[in-house]
Amino acid sequence: MTQAQAWNERYAQNDRLWIPDADSSLKEAAADIEPTDALDLGCGEGRNALYLARAGFQVTAVDFANVALERLKAVATTEGLTVQTVCEDMFTYLTSPHQFHFVVLANIHPPRDRRQALYKAIRHVITPGGRLYLIGHHVDSLGIAGPPDKDLLIDEDEIKDAFRDFVVRTLKKVSDISDHGHSAPSLVAVLDRPLES
Repeated sequence: MTQAQAWNERYAQNDRLWIPDADSSLKEAAADIEPTDALDLGCGEGRNALYLARAGFQVTAVDFANVALERLKAVATTEGLTVQTVCEDMFTYLTSPHQFHFVVLANIHPPRDRRQALYKAIRHVITPGGRLYLIGHHVDSLGIAGPPDKDLLIDEDEIKDAFRDFVVRTLKKVSDISDHGHSAPSLVAVLDRPLES
């Protein structure tokens, strides 16, 4: 079974897998910029993509689970929103020449070596002067919420190293209420790509 098949099966077993509200730190990260084009990688059921679309962003939402994307599209249609959905593995999508002014990577937890490759690919999809919003389970959440393997969790040094030439607007550990009701530490990063990079 592929990862996409496994996630589709997981989504199909639940009317809704994740909470519907966008991450509060995403709202803060987007609040001081004019609505522009945005990319939500691994968007799932689309809570962050839908929030950005409601705020006037032109959103492209990428996920390899078509069951989740269908839920996103249903909400978008009901609310009269336009969200371009792409059913594709994010690593494949990131080989395309597209660039965006606002990129979202929320709770995506591949193994560390794959994350390094992901960060490298993401750097080039953010237009110069654009912004990356990233949130994920902090290493301190081990055993509380999120992946049960420390290799799948993130910390401040990893983000600093991967985006050392970006402007750090926010890099902090927050107490985040997870989808399953646990309060656990997440890492929030808001990073701007310099115009000259």
